[in-house]
Amino acid sequence: MKGNWLVAAAMLGTLGWTFAARSPAHADAIADSASQATTQSDAINLSRDLVRLGIAANNLPPNSPTTDARPLFQAALQYAESHPIKRITVDRGAYYFLTPENSTAYLLLKSLSDLTIDLDDSTVFFAGAFLQGFAVVNCEHVTLTRFRADFISRPYTHVQLTAIDPLARRLSYATLPGWPDPVEFNGLAQSTAPTNPLGFWALDFRDGDILPGTSRMELTQPIASGALDLVPSNAPWVQGPTLSTFRPGDIIVVFVRGGQATISVAGGDSITVSDATIYGSSVQGILFNSSSNGIVERVRVMPRPGGLISANAGGIIFVNDAGANHIHNNFVARNLDDALAIYETDAATVVQQLGPRQLIVDRAAFRRFPDGTKVNFIDPATGNELGGATIVSQQPPDSVPPVFGGAVTVMFDADLPTLAAGFGMALADPASRGQGSTIKNNEVSDVLFGRGVYGAGNIGLTVAGNKVGHTSFAGIEIFQNLNGVPLVLIPTPPAHDVTIHDNVVRGSLGPMASGSGSQIAVGAIEVATTTPKNDFPASSPNTNVVIERNAVIGSGRSGIWVNELSGGAIRNNVITGWNQHPELPLNGVDAQTRALIMQDSSQALVTHNSSNLEIDGNVTNPNAVAQGN
Repeated sequence: MKGNWLVAAAMLGTLGWTFAARSPAHADAIADSASQATTQSDAINLSRDLVRLGIAANNLPPNSPTTDARPLFQAALQYAESHPIKRITVDRGAYYFLTPENSTAYLLLKSLSDLTIDLDDSTVFFAGAFLQGFAVVNCEHVTLTRFRADFISRPYTHVQLTAIDPLARRLSYATLPGWPDPVEFNGLAQSTAPTNPLGFWALDFRDGDILPGTSRMELTQPIASGALDLVPSNAPWVQGPTLSTFRPGDIIVVFVRGGQATISVAGGDSITVSDATIYGSSVQGILFNSSSNGIVERVRVMPRPGGLISANAGGIIFVNDAGANHIHNNFVARNLDDALAIYETDAATVVQQLGPRQLIVDRAAFRRFPDGTKVNFIDPATGNELGGATIVSQQPPDSVPPVFGGAVTVMFDADLPTLAAGFGMALADPASRGQGSTIKNNEVSDVLFGRGVYGAGNIGLTVAGNKVGHTSFAGIEIFQNLNGVPLVLIPTPPAHDVTIHDNVVRGSLGPMASGSGSQIAVGAIEVATTTPKNDFPASSPNTNVVIERNAVIGSGRSGIWVNELSGGAIRNNVITGWNQHPELPLNGVDAQTRALIMQDSSQALVTHNSSNLEIDGNVTNPNAVAQGN
């Protein structure tokens, strides 16, 4: 595993992928083209044109750490709203967003259309990491391209371990040159991340890699000078035997998780983020929410030079996919949650059935279900999706935005099945559940706490041609979670019509521990549903999932593990080496589920609670090969 993500990054050129770091000749040619383009009436170069066009009193100089780029970008966007501007660019350099535009974002792009923001391979430094960097809200045909994103005050630091007290769960540390003391995190007010509480966490690294058998460890707040105290937990990696394996000289990465994504897209259609590098985030590197026809391509989410981690949560994430979104030709390494994901959540939870056509529901976060929306219902005990009806009216009326988590009385056009409190309400239209979306030809390396590729509730998702390296959870997983945690975790519907083909999954499930729950760390490729108790129901809510022509190499547990699936195929896959890490601890599951996972880890291919599956042409070899990425 050592250095695999660095090797993978170096190999990207051999894959024919072009990222923001181009050859000087190529970059200069693009710059010349950009210069010519800015002479046109439909383009603005912020470094040259602001004064000439009367947009601002000064142009935006590159490489000026005391110049706040935000007001000048904001002025240019306002100008573009009332003029036929199609392209905004800058001279290549570094730009500093020293103040936010509002309480949630450094720069807001709202209700814009037909606009490209091309930053000419520049680096953008946001003052802090807990607000959205670029927030794209309800835009159409907008592209962000050719930039690097970093922070002046980063949401993580590195210290050197000097002593360990396993009984007290205390890690003593010394600061390292070039990295701030983690006590500086104590000054982060909760208002820094108003929608997402801040948590302090630590990871132990030795020789550049996470210490085997360990995972992220929550820290008590505030941090005392020179000492990191761990929050008591039943997790095996914060107990004395594991803590005793820590050594003075190890590097401890201390990170703050919470806040908002570096690049955030909410609503809208045909938004593209391309040719960019994201050097971390307090949560996701890139997050799309309730958007359609979006594209993220040729983006790297990876540690900045000299760092050991990238995003403190997910890499490139699409949630509540409104259809035909695409994650293609990207590279994600060293993040601390799922690397790539397209998933759906329930839209609401049933509180009470007032009549055959009337419900009271609690909205899931800010999810909308306007009148005319067809919905189905999810049994929380089995995960089964029950046919529903179309919404004809609601009180309070649909609004933008709706009340977060608010109660809604909903009327339907037809009689509903009998629904108890706790049933989920999910959108039924395939186009509203990601139909036509794809995750293709990406590379994932060393996901320290999460899955390589994750899908849930999708209808018509394709996962193909990806290379997934070490992950603590499944390398590729289609997973229905029925366990809702208020303000934290929203249940998901089952998945239908999903294809997983021609991927290479190498070294999943170890040597790092699987973290919060072993139910999502059973197979390198996994399909499953879990109940609110984190066990597996004897049902088959997911339908028509095809897993074919994949190569699974060196899995820590099973190679391919499928549960709760009706219809589909597992065919022509090659599984080489499994159960490579029997020493990994099991966490967050009951005794029955623990026994099941231990039993199944010794098998290459496992199915449970499934029917009408074609299982044919799979090749297995118990001898693992070298696990380089």
